[in-house]
Amino acid sequence: MKKIVVVAIVGLISFNSCKKEGCTDNTATNFNVEAKKDDGSCQYAPIAQDGFRWKEDGGSEIVADSAFWTTGSWGTGIRAYKGGNSNMFEINWDNQDNTSVGTKTLNSSYGFTYIKGGTTYSNSGTSNIAITAFSNNKLSGNFTISITGGSIASIQATFVNLPKK
Repeated sequence: MKKIVVVAIVGLISFNSCKKEGCTDNTATNFNVEAKKDDGSCQYAPIAQDGFRWKEDGGSEIVADSAFWTTGSWGTGIRAYKGGNSNMFEINWDNQDNTSVGTKTLNSSYGFTYIKGGTTYSNSGTSNIAITAFSNNKLSGNFTISITGGSIASIQATFVNLPKK
């Protein structure tokens, strides 16, 4: 019996010594540890944050104060606000409750409107929005759109788990 215990202990020690150590550095916020690099440092993957975030012409990320998706006989859409109506998005695509994963077309007539400080921007032509997930009545996706109407030429946005209103 003592031999079996000794062999089992030696086996466990050998197994554990061959095991690659995981990355335990959890000092970064809003990131998941993805892997441990050969040099011992940690590689991180960003944690998708709920809400609506965008960049104007590739600049700094801006986070909406409130955002949601909505639907009606006119179609399906997203509304996002920062500082009340001083930064406001109205994004629309065809068909009521059109929340399936895939690409949605935003036409140039009413598909995309962004109001910033009194300047109204719209998409410069037919554009697309990607719906990447729909679960528990929450909508996620992203888009990059060329716009006209002022000094901003493009908007890149990501939205995660937008609730329905």
